[in-house]
Amino acid sequence: MFIDKKVTKKIAFLARIGLSEKEEEEFSKDLSNILKWMEDLKKIDVKDVEPLRNVNDIELLEREDIEFSKNIKQEKLLHNAPKKNGNFFTVPKVIE
Repeated sequence: MFIDKKVTKKIAFLARIGLSEKEEEEFSKDLSNILKWMEDLKKIDVKDVEPLRNVNDIELLEREDIEFSKNIKQEKLLHNAPKKNGNFFTVPKVIE
């Protein structure tokens, strides 16, 4: 076994969980099995395997940038302003 009860107790303490004696035994076996599985994975030859970038075959589509040329006259923008000063909006002072 990779992980004994002492290590399981330490992990349980760090995780702030309380374990009974039976649970300590079960967790020790489970954690050991996980580490054994990880050791088995290390033995697999993956030299010729391409890294997986996406689990789907779907590609993201990009749209072409289109120039935006809609211009609005300044007078039309300021037409509905509650207060204005020349060609600018007038707002209350927010910083002293």
